[in-house]
Amino acid sequence: MKDSESKKFISFRKKLYKGDDLYVGTADFILDMLIKKTTRFARSCEIAPLSFESGGNREAQALFVHNPADDFASLAFFDCVENGNFAAQCVIKRAKELCAARGIKRLVAGLNAHLSYGVGILTAASLKNSFDTCYNKTYYAEFFKDFPVANALTAYRNGLREVRGRLKDIEIDIRGYTVRHADFKRFEDECETMRMLCDSTIGQTYLYAKTAERHFYELLKDMKILLRGNNLLFLMYGGKEVGFLFWHPDYNGAVKAGKSVGAPSFAVQYLLRGKKIDTVKLNSIGVTDAHRGKGTLALLRAMDAEIGDRYEFLETNFVWDRNKKSSLLNRRLIGGECRKFAVYETGI
Repeated sequence: MKDSESKKFISFRKKLYKGDDLYVGTADFILDMLIKKTTRFARSCEIAPLSFESGGNREAQALFVHNPADDFASLAFFDCVENGNFAAQCVIKRAKELCAARGIKRLVAGLNAHLSYGVGILTAASLKNSFDTCYNKTYYAEFFKDFPVANALTAYRNGLREVRGRLKDIEIDIRGYTVRHADFKRFEDECETMRMLCDSTIGQTYLYAKTAERHFYELLKDMKILLRGNNLLFLMYGGKEVGFLFWHPDYNGAVKAGKSVGAPSFAVQYLLRGKKIDTVKLNSIGVTDAHRGKGTLALLRAMDAEIGDRYEFLETNFVWDRNKKSSLLNRRLIGGECRKFAVYETGI
C-alpha cells in the first residue's frame, strides 16, 4: 500500500472515532501490521485498500484481505460514517468484484485477516473496549443486513469474586495435571509452543487458518515489555504440553478513551496509570480434546491463583455462539454478557 493511501486510511479512522467514549485505538497496532506488512503472515496475504469518497471526503473504507490458506476473502477494518449506506455498499460491491476476479467464492466481513488478529463487528456494547477487542460503531451491522449468514459472538464479564465461587463449586479431580509459566528467556520458543497448541486446539474453530512459524511471536513481541511469564500458562500432562492459557490485565483501562494510541504513548500511559486497571482479560485458552474438561479447569484455577486480589473483574475475549460447549462453559463460570459481535458471510 502506498504511503499516501496508508495515511488516508489511518486518518479517516482516527477522525471517525475521535471523542468516542467507548473507543481505545490499541487495535491500530494490528492495522499497522497489515497495511505495512510487518509480519510474515501479512506479507503472505493479498491486501488491498478499498474506499469511497464523495466531494473529496472519505465516507467508507476497508481492507480486502485474502490469505492463500483460506477459501474466502475478508473485509477487514471496515469503517463508515453514520447514514453512509451508499458508501458502504460501494465498498462491499468492490470487495465482491475482487473476489469474483480471483475465483474466490466467499466474502467474510468482520474478520481482520486471521482470528488471532481480531474478529467481530460489534453489534452491542456499553463498556469501553478492552485490550485486544475489536471496536466499531454499532450501526455498522445495518450495512450487512443483506449478507445471508450472520455468525454471532459474545464476550463475557463478571466480578472475580463471583467467578471464583463458581470455580470452587466444580468438583472434578485434576490430579496428574500441572501448570507451568512460560520462560521468557526463551520467549520466541514459548510463543512457538503456544502457536502449535493453538493450531491443534483453537485451530478447529470456524474461520481459523493454520499458522506458520513465528506467527504468535510476531504478534506478541511488542507486548513482551508489558508481560510476565505467568501471563502465558502451559498445561502439562505426562511431561508434555497439552494446553495453554493466555491472560493479561486490560491495558485499555490505563488509556483514555476517544483517540488512537501509538505504541510509545500507550507504554507511558500504562506505566503511569497501570495500578488503576480493575479488569483482567482471559485472552485465549486451548486444551487438546483428550484433556479438555479436567485440563481446562486446571488452567482456570492456575490463572485464578496468579491473578490474586489485584483486580475486580474478569472478562473474556470473543466466544462463538455456535460453539455450544464453550458458550455453555462461559455462561456457567462467568455469566454476564458484556459485548455482542457478528461476522457476516456471503457467497460470490
